[in-house]
Amino acid sequence: MTRKYPSLVTGMQNFVAAEVAWCLKNLGYVFKLNGSTFTFITPHGGERLIVIAECTGLYTSIIYFSIIGAYPARIGEKLVGLLFGLPGIHLLNLTRMVFISLVLYHKREWFDFFHGYLWQVSFVIFMLLLVILWMTKVVKPRPAGKSADPISKEKD
Repeated sequence: MTRKYPSLVTGMQNFVAAEVAWCLKNLGYVFKLNGSTFTFITPHGGERLIVIAECTGLYTSIIYFSIIGAYPARIGEKLVGLLFGLPGIHLLNLTRMVFISLVLYHKREWFDFFHGYLWQVSFVIFMLLLVILWMTKVVKPRPAGKSADPISKEKD
């Protein structure tokens, strides 16, 4: 994605950075933002946080979209899954980015654990729970022999 659509990815990075900046500013934190790069002046020195493509939630959203799209469900059920799941992924990603920014600001030594392990695993679990919730609460079972694909109807 970054090579094929660089301006789209850069725009998403800047958008996520602006959202994180808004949250941090409202929490009373002082920082400098240049594009998608944060500079924090902290009690333990200066810290830099760069929002890269993987920080946007784009790839998780693509995986979620692919799962919903591939599952044999009605179009309306798929739309419901996307209308709730994609904003949910975005909100969790924003929460993740604000949280790891605060960890970087206050406890640099914990940053790698929270960024590289805890939030990565949490994000995958959240996405899978969204899929399971969608499959169990939104997707209705079909009568035996009915296809989810309206194009491939059985012949009499």
